[in-house]
Formats: sequence, C-alpha cells, structure tokens
Amino acid sequence: MNTLKDLTPEQREDFFQSKYSYFKEFNKQLVIVATIAYLSFFFTDCGLFGRFSHETVLSRVIVIVPMIIFIALYKRITNYKIMVFATYLMIHIIIWCTDWATYLLTDRTYATTGMVIMNLIFVCAGFAAPFMWSTIAHAFLLVDITIAHQFIHYEDVAMMYMFNLPCIVAVCAMHKMMQRVYLDQYLTKESMQNLLVHDQLTGVYNRNKLKELAEVSTGKLCFARDIPVSLLVVDIDHFKEVNDTYGHESGDIVLTHIAKSIKGMLRASDYVIRWGGEEFLVIVPGCSLNEAEKMAERIRKLIEDSDNTICPLTVSIGVAPYTGGNYHDDIKRADEALYEAKGTGRNKVVAYKEEISE
Repeated sequence: MNTLKDLTPEQREDFFQSKYSYFKEFNKQLVIVATIAYLSFFFTDCGLFGRFSHETVLSRVIVIVPMIIFIALYKRITNYKIMVFATYLMIHIIIWCTDWATYLLTDRTYATTGMVIMNLIFVCAGFAAPFMWSTIAHAFLLVDITIAHQFIHYEDVAMMYMFNLPCIVAVCAMHKMMQRVYLDQYLTKESMQNLLVHDQLTGVYNRNKLKELAEVSTGKLCFARDIPVSLLVVDIDHFKEVNDTYGHESGDIVLTHIAKSIKGMLRASDYVIRWGGEEFLVIVPGCSLNEAEKMAERIRKLIEDSDNTICPLTVSIGVAPYTGGNYHDDIKRADEALYEAKGTGRNKVVAYKEEISE
C-alpha cells in the first residue's frame, strides 16, 4: 500500500490540499459551532453566579471577533496551510478565552468537564489537517493547561493532565488512521483521473484533457491573455502502411515512440494530446508562432533521425497560433497547414497563413 513517504513533495502538497478542500466546509461549520457553543456557556456563568454574569461578558463575547476574521479568510483563501493554521488558532483562542472566563468565576468545579468538549473539537478539526499538524496543535493543549494553572490554580491540575494526555494519544492515533484511509481514497481518485485524461497506449493526454484546459461553454483555452499560445498538429506519414506491412502491434510501438519523442522535446508547461489514430495535438503556451515553428522543426528532425525499432518514419506538422476564441477554430487552421505539408511532399513543417485556406 502507498504511504505519504512514497509520494513526491509536490504530490504530498496536493494530497494535503485535497484533504483540506474535501473537509473545508465541515471545517468552517466546526469553527462556527464551537464559537456558538462557547458563547452559550455565558448562561452557565449566570447560573453559577445566580445572576447576570457581567464579569464574564467580555471574555465570552470577544471570541466573535476572531470568528468573523476566520470566516473572511475562508471566503478568500483556499491554501490549506493558512486555513488549517487559522482553524487551530481559532480553537486555541476559544481555550484561552475559556481560561479567562474561568479565572473570573468563583466556582471552577466544571473546568475538567469543559476539556471533554475541547477534545471533541480537536477530533473534528483533525479531519482537514495533516496528521503532524493536528498532533502538535492538540498536544499544545497541555501547554495551555500549564500556563492557565499559573493564574487559575486548578484544584487538581494533575487530574487534568491525566485526563487529557490519553485523550490526545487516542485522538492522534485516530487521525493517523483517518489520514491513511483518505490517502487510499486520494490515490484511487488520482488513478481514475489519470485514466480519464491519459491515452493508455502512449501515456500522453487524450482529448478529455481539453475539458480541463478550456471553458466548456466557449471553448476558450484557460491561459493568461497576455501570453501567446501556439498549436501543433503532428501526423505520422504513411502510418497505414506501417500497420499493413508490420502489423498493428508494431504500429503501437511506433505510436508510443512518436509520443515519447514529442514529449521529450516539450517543456513542463506544454501539453501533448493524442488527437486521433496517428495524430497528436501539441499546445505550447508562452510560445509565439515563430518559436512554435522552430520547435516543430526540431520534433520533425528528431523523429526522422531516431530509431523506432520498426522502420524509418517521418511526420508532417501543421502550426497555427491560438487566437483567443474557440480552440476548435485554431486546431482547424493547424489542420489546414498540416494538409498543406502533406500535399507538398510530407516530412515538413508548415505554419498557417491566410492564403492556405483560400
């Protein structure tokens, strides 16, 4: 079974972000409910005093301020590091305010009982947090007790430690198991997503990848407007003859070799998509038409000179700029340039020009 250690640093970051994103609404509701629950203890204060507890009003009500800040952050920030830290900070603020209110009370009999609720809150907060973060944040509860004891002077502080320590151990163990379960779900989801957007034979993307790269309603590619984007359509010359002469298994070897060769010439930010049987679409953001034409020529030369273990092969490539509208229109232009390349001898690169379509 895969563990977090088996993942790359980038995959681990994506895993923790995914974990937070899955539980973020629950996490927000937890903070709101915990705050409301804390505010409701004002009525307990009144019961202990036998009157309106004006002494503890500020220590109870003030917690609304950080809750409002937390909700504002929730609406604007999606980064798990910031929001998980904010969640645990909010929980500890509630603990500190509880200590403040307890200091003002004359009867502190129920201080240990309140710890049950706080441990339950830590259980729920750990759903969205990395295991190590939840462990440190929960263990800090012992520090809160130590500091609070200097002012409150709990009658049986040893019992508070003895109660909370096994709770922390049990909760942390549960969080470890939960993280492992979510990791299995995450890896399964990733595997299914990879199958959905990758061509099983060549390993490059399939057409489904464009659903992630383009707006569904308009077909506009989701790249920054101020950068040029170019499109390459690569077609294997006389590929049918390869299948007819050497067999379809040999044809698969050729396709895999071509896909690997194209991918090896691209940058990490580029995309290669198996567009048809022997056609590949290459999307190169941040690349002008002139630069894309040079890249296409390098790809053409590499494939012509490389050994695919089956037979000598060449490719024809059509290049066109992405004009900012529906990507299908510009792929059609690249196709027209490709047809020009094939119609004038093959094994060449042709960039789209208006006169081609005339």
